[in-house]
Amino acid sequence: MARPRAFDEESVLDNAMNVFWHKGFEGTSVQDLVDETGLNRASMYASFGDKKALFLRVLDHYTLKISAVRFAKLIEMPDGRQAICETFHDMIKSGLTDGRNKGCLMVNSGMELAPHDADTATLARQSFKRIELLFVDALVRAQAQKNISEGKNTRALARFLAGSAQGLQLMARRAADEATMRDFVDVTLSTLD
Repeated sequence: MARPRAFDEESVLDNAMNVFWHKGFEGTSVQDLVDETGLNRASMYASFGDKKALFLRVLDHYTLKISAVRFAKLIEMPDGRQAICETFHDMIKSGLTDGRNKGCLMVNSGMELAPHDADTATLARQSFKRIELLFVDALVRAQAQKNISEGKNTRALARFLAGSAQGLQLMARRAADEATMRDFVDVTLSTLD
């Protein structure tokens, strides 16, 4: 019979996520992960595999824990246009506070690894597609509510909004000031008019 784990998996993933988020994949050593998670190397390898396997688990964890919350209003708010506007304004707030100099782990990882790592590239593409579809749904609601023009191509606009969300996260990572981020969001949201 296998022994039960003596650690909280979610806490380990949270701690590993923070290390990868701050240092990137290449900048994170196995010792960094051991130090931050509190696991010894043997437990880490037995439970999660090598560094890359843990990293891929962390990206899944990030999608469920952080990204899902970041884009939740696109699902939860009945008013599609308002959901889009609030999502972008919330991203500004996050980028200026707890997300300062962090950006989006998925975007950061895609920039760092996707050009030469198929697994990360696949996860980054899936993440973008998921966000695009959330924007499509909100735009379709907004059109039905007559809050945006029926002539708008919702697929093309959703792709633009998803790309703009990624761009805003990159701006947060490079510590753009609030005025710059607000200008960016204002122009982005003007595409809804």
